[in-house]
Amino acid sequence: MTISDNEGNRLDGLIQAINNDDHAAVDQWIRSERFTLVALASEDGDEDALSALVVETEEFPAVVAFMDTDAAQLFVDSIADQIEGESVDLFEVDGEALLRPMSEEFGLLINPESEEAVMVEPGLLHSDCGCEGECDGTQEDGTEE
Repeated sequence: MTISDNEGNRLDGLIQAINNDDHAAVDQWIRSERFTLVALASEDGDEDALSALVVETEEFPAVVAFMDTDAAQLFVDSIADQIEGESVDLFEVDGEALLRPMSEEFGLLINPESEEAVMVEPGLLHSDCGCEGECDGTQEDGTEE
């Protein structure tokens, strides 16, 4: 599975923010994007109980997100034998909606199984600044993190 040059360029800002350990820039980048998520549910399960696909890494769980629907569909097709008997839904969310319900122990895996896959560790997604909304990288008392 490959990723288009346009998507690679879109990810450059995030990659730079991760490399710089810049919580505010990671937060701002995610909140400015739209993502496609994959939801799995048993065919005999409650359709109202859909939630985003999560993978377990050695260190933490991570929500799986894609920069576009085509990449998400390619991923679903590539794991079809592993999700047999499950109902698959793709849905789009903005970055704010993606981050809002995410627990502090979760990371974010963007475009898995692509050449441009990016993992955002929980520490970069969930800063200690005490932000309720958009984070500017300062703590509630105004000091830098």
